Amino acid sequence: MTSACEHAPGIHDGDVPSRASAPEASRAWLLIEHDGPWAREAHQSTLPGDLGKIAAAAHEAGVRVQLIRRPERAGRTGGSRVFAAWAADPSPWLVSVPDPAALDPEALARGESPEGGAPVERLYLVCTHGRRDRCCARLGGPLARSLAKERGDEVWETTHVGGHKFAANLVLLPHGRYYGPCDLAVARDAIAAYENGGAVVPGRYRGRAGQSAEQQEADCSRI
Repeated sequence: MTSACEHAPGIHDGDVPSRASAPEASRAWLLIEHDGPWAREAHQSTLPGDLGKIAAAAHEAGVRVQLIRRPERAGRTGGSRVFAAWAADPSPWLVSVPDPAALDPEALARGESPEGGAPVERLYLVCTHGRRDRCCARLGGPLARSLAKERGDEVWETTHVGGHKFAANLVLLPHGRYYGPCDLAVARDAIAAYENGGAVVPGRYRGRAGQSAEQQEADCSRI
């Protein structure tokens, strides 16, 4: 497998513009904790219990399915936590799903929060999906572990988020803000700005998931 790390020097040091490159269709999100192997496509992974069927149904409904796991040095939870998120305006939200079997993928795709979901303030995802592109593991893994030392259980490794040529990629939920390529300094600045009223920092900001490229470009131009 050829990696962008190998054939496109300059991308990962930020010389290649990444603005307005967040995935346009990713408004609804389903995050499933899974420490086992990640397939090339998250929803095709072998998951325990009914989670595989839930992931497949969510994908079919147009929900973005992400597998997540705790970074190596932050410790494993030993379970399969599930989160749902809506990244579109005007009211993004993020919840922990207590009963994934009761989840309605079609309702989630419309932006309806799962019944009984417990609000979660924010989560920070770092793509480490080496099966999609080896530089995501090589660059994302160290970033996820470093951030987890500072941010604890807000930080998760995740499957492909789109744009692996911009690894390491960081996604801030619930607003779906994308940054990449990120080193630790860039990630720290992005998170600090996000926690300061949802502000955005320029340079490595890719855009916001669920918005058209034109909307993302307009937002980037205003920063």
